[in-house]
Amino acid sequence: MMIRRQAVLFLMACLAIVTAWKFYVNAIAYDPLDRDAVKHASIKETIVAKSDYAPAWDKEIFEKNLFSPSRTYLEPKPVSVTASVPPPQRPALALKGIVLDNFGDFVAYLEINQAKAVPLRKGDKVEEIEVSDISEKKVVLQWNNETITMSIEKVKTISNIPRTGR
Repeated sequence: MMIRRQAVLFLMACLAIVTAWKFYVNAIAYDPLDRDAVKHASIKETIVAKSDYAPAWDKEIFEKNLFSPSRTYLEPKPVSVTASVPPPQRPALALKGIVLDNFGDFVAYLEINQAKAVPLRKGDKVEEIEVSDISEKKVVLQWNNETITMSIEKVKTISNIPRTGR
């Protein structure tokens, strides 16, 4: 009884090993591009025509396979920059006058690119031009990290000082 049991277990083990080996050869180790494997299959079966057998994938599909270990990352070619961006052109500025308003703040009338003069106070920003400081005779502007100082030495400022009649 014991020998019969061992013989049956031995036969089952041998059958399992042969089945595993067949599975490995036919499924896991199968190379779809191996023409010899296809030729052997066509020789074994003489009933099927030779033209019916072909590899599962042709060479082009095999090379373009997303999961192929031979496929690697390609560095993109550097793009050459031919034209550089010219620096922005400084706007044409003209200081038309400085006045003292009702609140005691100076207001500068500035003409930008020959447009109508715009009243600007300290801190105002027009067309990337920011007013940094205004005094009686001069205006300090900031444009693209450049300081522009404009003064009106020849133009008289208007003040709120009452005039006495003569």
